[in-house]
Amino acid sequence: MDQDSPRQQQQQVEPASIRIPGLTVRENTGINRIQFLFDEEPSEEICRLLKSHAFRWSRYEDAWQRQISSTSRKIAVKVLLEIKTRAPYRKKPARSLLN
Repeated sequence: MDQDSPRQQQQQVEPASIRIPGLTVRENTGINRIQFLFDEEPSEEICRLLKSHAFRWSRYEDAWQRQISSTSRKIAVKVLLEIKTRAPYRKKPARSLLN
């Protein structure tokens, strides 16, 4: 029987991806990065949060990203939960001129 090596099995697994309204977090194994992809430009507060956890903006990938590692996976979950509780990446309703 022909068995795949553990490395080949790992390569056949779909990369992890999490989608919440306004944001997708994924592992891009092709470039060895964890990426935060926002539907709209994130707030300055979110950008500071990402920077403080070693994520960097890539204009080529149009994503906030850092290299994949066991530590970066844990940090990505932590940052995602923080973003989810703050939710400032969502569009704020426009103010009325009558208010």
